[in-house]
This record gives sequence, structure tokens and C-alpha cells, in this order.
Amino acid sequence: MKIKKIYKPVCLLGLMTVTATSCEDWLTLYPQDRVVEENFWEDKNDLEGVRYGAYKQMCATIEKFAIWGDLRSDAYKINPVDDDDQKYRDDFTDIIQGMPDSSMTYFDWSGVYTTINYCNKVLQHGEEVLAKDKQFTTSEWLQMRAEMTGLRALNYFYLLRAFKDIPYTTKVVNTDEEVEEFPLTMQMDVLDSIILDCEKVKGQARNRFTSTADSKGMITNSAIYAMLSDMYLWRASLHQGRGLNNDTVRVGATLVAHTPKDDYQKAVDYADLALSSLATQTEAANTGYNRTISEKENYGLTNCNMIANDFAGANSGAQPEMNVEDLIFTQGNSDESIFELQFNTSDSRQNTTVSLMYGYTDGTHLAVSEDAMGAVFGGLSSTAGKYDTRTWIGCNNKLKGMAGSALSGYYCMKYQSPVVVISTTSDKEVSLDISKSNAYSNWIIYRMTDVMLMKAEALACLAAWNVNKDANNKLCQQYVNAIHRRNYCDLKDGNVPSTDVTVSSTVKYGDAVSTGSDYVKLVMNERLAELIGEGKRWFDLVRYAERNAGGMDGTVDEREWTEALPIGNGQTGMRKMVDDYLKTTYSSLYTTLKNRFKNRYGMYCPIYYMEVKASNGAITQNPVWNKSKYDN
Repeated sequence: MKIKKIYKPVCLLGLMTVTATSCEDWLTLYPQDRVVEENFWEDKNDLEGVRYGAYKQMCATIEKFAIWGDLRSDAYKINPVDDDDQKYRDDFTDIIQGMPDSSMTYFDWSGVYTTINYCNKVLQHGEEVLAKDKQFTTSEWLQMRAEMTGLRALNYFYLLRAFKDIPYTTKVVNTDEEVEEFPLTMQMDVLDSIILDCEKVKGQARNRFTSTADSKGMITNSAIYAMLSDMYLWRASLHQGRGLNNDTVRVGATLVAHTPKDDYQKAVDYADLALSSLATQTEAANTGYNRTISEKENYGLTNCNMIANDFAGANSGAQPEMNVEDLIFTQGNSDESIFELQFNTSDSRQNTTVSLMYGYTDGTHLAVSEDAMGAVFGGLSSTAGKYDTRTWIGCNNKLKGMAGSALSGYYCMKYQSPVVVISTTSDKEVSLDISKSNAYSNWIIYRMTDVMLMKAEALACLAAWNVNKDANNKLCQQYVNAIHRRNYCDLKDGNVPSTDVTVSSTVKYGDAVSTGSDYVKLVMNERLAELIGEGKRWFDLVRYAERNAGGMDGTVDEREWTEALPIGNGQTGMRKMVDDYLKTTYSSLYTTLKNRFKNRYGMYCPIYYMEVKASNGAITQNPVWNKSKYDN
């Protein structure tokens, strides 16, 4: 990959915003293809300008994150409502049906590398500024260094989950003369590198900032711990699926051994640190300030004070107060938030991705799969499904306040500021009164329940390795039950369940959990219920498939295989993922998807064809998607 194509936006946005009053003035003073370094990097303000530019640039990439992380999953279908934007509709249909094409701009990763280059520039010049600016303290620099290291790692983490093998560099490109071609680096090598980077700076970032928006919209210690939990969960799964029960990673001059069991335990430990750090941040933010603090419930779990809904009188037709939905999604920057990208009216920066993908109107491209969601909730009209309030918000087909009284399909309404309406009839029908789409909804990267479920998944995986099996399974189920119970509203009797609700691999509430795989599926299905519409589901399914890849299963991964370390191509895990999840939503495409995916590479995105062409052979196309309509 060449950085040239992504370098100029770094100059024009990251530097111009802090050095010039207008684009014309800046271009008059300096040539377009270089940054005059001696006229920059003089004080802390220069660092902060590029630092803030990194977050702003990342906001411009969330459409890619959502498409990479959600679109091919079992959670969605194409919106049956006709749409004037036929190209989006056709492209999304092709991607969902397992026919992505490398000519699609959705797979252009250059914007993400622009964010990474911002981070690299701050990290490169920080020591230089520290020596020049006597008002810039060492502690401030160490905090900023940790913050930018975490943000860079997060962007690489998105890339390796979406594309598998990616170009990797920590080098800054300052002028066009410094452009070079960066080849693909193996996914697990990049993952090792970003884990080590985060390990080096953990605990060194800010615990919180002065404003709530900065505490939630910038990388804090809690965010870095959440990333580490997520990364270790992925590394354990990748190694387990390849049969790599022992491996080493170079730390300085030393080779340090690790195993999947070690990494699952670290995922648990860092989830605890993320939750405890968030709890400390919340306590500090709420102390001494005139803030309205919502009612909380932790269901006996430490550092998991979750926002509570108010369902009083809902069984009699009273309107429930959906505090969870309102505070987390409508208002944003809630006490449960760990890191979310900020959108606001002050700079007219809108979150167009949520209106592009989620909702019900003309112009929104995804409807929810009632088959997949019905399986999770034991039926969307049954007692189990109907009384979990996440079906009201995340999967509803009873919508009011729009043109026409009938609407085909189910829709994710998290970002539409819905008001729940419960009828007083015997069936207690639940509908949503839609006010309007929230064009300024923040995009949540990590929040409390996401981390709780990371921990639960790691606990289930440890139990499957017979590590404290009974205790880990029990604790896994406690985390899942806590999240379920805070969303449960019994419209018939008005009772909140006082005992744990158990869920089996068939995901019908009340059944028993009996095997290790049941507990993993328990978490997988709770993640679908809790995190639908947040760009998580496809990544969850890929991790599941990689974990079950079958080691050396008789077929060869041509990129990873060596005589010393034979690696299978992951076909076993891919097919298991299709069997266990995609088949529910895409039953008519069941055989087709298996054939199109072929192996683990089919679960990752094609590389944008222009990157392959411009790389002079340094980048090779994903072997499953090795054709483009632009190929000669």
C-alpha cells in the first residue's frame, strides 16, 4: 500500500486546521505535496490539532466500520421498502448474498490509514514538542502518547478483522518523496503488535477528561482495557482454531510464550479492568456535580451498575420509561459508554451512517431478520420475545407516526428516538411512535454491556478448556442473565423475574444450559440481542468461525501454511458458522454461501482493486475475491 493517496488529506485537514485561517492562505504559503515541518510542531497546540483531527477523520470512516462489521451477518435483510438509491440497494444485496466485488468503494481502506497516519505523526513528534514547549509537561505527553497509541491500535484492529492480512506501519509519511509501498502483514502478526503497543501504555492514558463528551469521545484507560480484552479474545480464538496451543511473541529481545487459555484469561482480566476503570470514571464525574443520575441495577455483579428502565404500570398500559434507550442512544455519552465517536450540531457533523443502514424509511437499506431475531428471543410474539424490551427497539414491525399504517418487515430503531406505546388490550401489543431520525447520534465503539459479554464469552471458552469449568460457566451465565433481566418487562403480570433466566443453544428462555458450546452460543445470541445495529455482529461470527476452524483439517491455507506449522484453510469453521447462524436467515442461500465463502478468506473483505493495482505487486488480492469487473 502506498501512503501517498492518503497523505494529502492529513496535511490539509490535520495541519491546516491549526496553522491557517483559510485553505487559500495555507496553499499560498506552502506547496500542496509536503508539510514544512520546521514551521510546525512547536508547542502542545500543534500536537492537539492533529490529535483532534484523528478523531474527526475516524468519524468519517464509520460507514466502512458498520458495513464491514454488520452487513454480511445473520441479523439483516435488505429493506423491502423501495428506495430511490438503487446502487446502494444493489451493492448491499450483492454483499449480503456473498458477492462483494473489489471495485466497491466500501472496501477502500484509505480513510482508516489516514487516521493511523495522524496518530503516527503525533507519536513521532511528541518528544520534539516536549523539548520545545516548557508548558507541555511529561505527564501530559505520556497521557497523549497512550491515547494516540490506543487509537492507532483500534483502527488497525478494525482493518485486521475486516481484511485479515493488511499493510502495517508505524512510520510517518511527511512528504511525497517519503512514499513507499507497504506489503501485506499477516493478521496474527499485526494483532501481536497492537496488543504489545497497548500493553506498553495501559494505565497511562487519562481516566477522564474535564467534559463528559471528551471522557466518552476520546481514548481513556477504560477504552484501552476494553480494546485489550477484545484483542485477546480474538487472538485466543485465532490460535485455537489453528490448533496453535502454544506460541510465542517477541517482546523486545525476549520470546514470551502464550496459549489460547492464557489469552482467554487475559480477556477476562482486562474486561474487569475496563469495567472498574469505567466505574471510577463515572463516580468521579457524578461527584460534586448537579447531574441527574439515573437509577442503576447491578444484579449482584461488581462494577456493572447498569442503567435501569422504569416499567412501573406497563402491564396496565402505562407508558414505560425506556431510560436505557434514551440515555445510551438518544442522548449519548451515558454512564455506560466507554468510547463513542461524537456527532453534534455545533460543527454540523452528522452521522449519516445510521440513516443509511438502520431504520425504516425510504433511504434506509437494512431491515432486521425476523428469523434470526425470532430464534434468539424464542419467537417475536411469544412471551419470551415479546417481553424483552430489546425486541421493541431493535426488532419491531409495529411502527406509528409515518406515512401509511402498514409496513412490511422488522426494523432496528435504536437511532430513531422512538417512544414505546403499549395497548391496554389483552395481548398487550407493543408499538413504537416514531418522532424523527436522530442525525446526530453518536457511534458507540465500546460500552459496558459489550465488555460484560466479552468477559462472558471468554469465561465460556475457558470452561470449554476445562478451566474452572463449573465456576466459569456459572459466572458467564450471571453476566448474560443480568443484561437480559434489565431489559425484561412482564406485560401480563407486571413482574420482573426474580431468578436467573436460563437460555440454551436453541435460545428459548427457560431451557437448561447443558454443554460448553451452549454457553458460547448463549453469549453469541445475547450479543445479537444487545448489540444489533452497532457494527458488531459480522465480526462476532467471524471470530466464532475462526475459533472452530478445525486446525489442520486436510485442506491447506496457502498463505499461512509452512512445513513446520501446517495450517488448515478454516473451511470447517466457516461451514459451522453458516450452519449455526447464517442458515437461519439465508436458508435459500445455504449451499450457495458455503460454496462462495470456500474458506476463511471468504469471511474477510476483498481489497479495493485500486490498492492492488497501485502496489506494484506488494499487495495481493484476497484469494477468494481475486477477481474484479475491472480486471483485464
